[in-house]
Amino acid sequence: MKHLLHFVVLVTLPCVLSAQFFQVEQGAGYADAVYYDIATRSSTFVGHTSWDIAFNVGGRSSGILVNEGIASSRTEPLRSTELYVSSATDFATADTTQITARVYNGEASWDDGAFNVPAISGDPFDLGWGNYSTATQTVLGSRVFFVVTPDALYHKLFVQSLAGGAYTFIHGPLDGSTTDTITITKEEFIGKTLAYFSFNDGVQDLEPESWDLLFTRYVTPLSDGAGSILDYTVTGVLQNKDVGVAKLSGIDPETVAAPTEDEAYLSSLTTIGYDWKSINLATFQWAIPDDVVYFVRTPDSLYRMQFIDFEGSSTGISTFSLGAEETTATTVLPAGINRSRVFPNPASDRTVLEVEIKQSTENLTLEVIDPTGRTLFASRVRALGIGVNQIEVPLQGLPAGHYFIRLSGTTGVLTHHLIKQ
Repeated sequence: MKHLLHFVVLVTLPCVLSAQFFQVEQGAGYADAVYYDIATRSSTFVGHTSWDIAFNVGGRSSGILVNEGIASSRTEPLRSTELYVSSATDFATADTTQITARVYNGEASWDDGAFNVPAISGDPFDLGWGNYSTATQTVLGSRVFFVVTPDALYHKLFVQSLAGGAYTFIHGPLDGSTTDTITITKEEFIGKTLAYFSFNDGVQDLEPESWDLLFTRYVTPLSDGAGSILDYTVTGVLQNKDVGVAKLSGIDPETVAAPTEDEAYLSSLTTIGYDWKSINLATFQWAIPDDVVYFVRTPDSLYRMQFIDFEGSSTGISTFSLGAEETTATTVLPAGINRSRVFPNPASDRTVLEVEIKQSTENLTLEVIDPTGRTLFASRVRALGIGVNQIEVPLQGLPAGHYFIRLSGTTGVLTHHLIKQ
């Protein structure tokens, strides 16, 4: 009896719907952070000086961040907000002689805050600013921090706990003349990523109800050209917690197909980041590469984004094209197939399509397709046996770029995205 493998349909059509040009303006000296909602093409402006620290208000989150966006390239730049960790564990007696290091936000997620940096690697219960108790299911504070605000004032701060969905922390000046206790309750910020706090204005609800990208300033480690790594303040784009971004380079941004694999869409905050632009040190003009595109995947849609221009600190304007991608979804992977992959990927002269199946199948067609849907190569695969099957795919003569490898039978199509080097 002949068994046919029911292949999963997994296709992204390289069709951009109504791509248009848009601008986000951060203002002179990058004075504002701008929350951008792609679906509505709307911007929400928040002055960098509006807050000092921020708390991740996600259900299981415990990230606490410091404001890294205040310092700018103004004629008279403002001082950065600075965060220092100390060896002190007692708020009342802690002083600046116990400071051990300045710390910065990480770039992995919104839980990767500067307050979380002191966590001991490999200890899942050490969250940096406190330790999680399995007995009480709360986080209890473990370290005293010092925050230096742009007015050069030192603030001593100790996060006492995260319990029952509420952060509680105390802060005050170095001389201990006053002490304030602040509580930030997560349920008051449902749907938001961060709740903000200003030493001048208290708890702030600054984030819009819906946003995907944040045009802002942040600190990142960069080489100084002499073998050392320094922390630089850059202007770039961060992504919200439920947004994935795929970056493709060395391609035609208008015609390249969107990646189909989930692994291509990264959750790291700085997948777009700052390096979509560069400064020409000879002309002091900003340059934008014309072979880079970003595919931004929100919970509802997929968008193609290409940066066109950047005006720098004079206006803080970023210009980009943006269009929705028309995509088809995937069906459930059938019981007859365990897994499939293409390797190597990227590839040069040849690659291999590997398919592991539970039932044998016959009379299949293998194709290499360009982003326009044109078949460049086709051959007949007579049969695949039970277990792992490897099919060699020749790539000689194809220019570098993005392609699809498609294996089709009478009951469906299996498609993989391939990068040709």
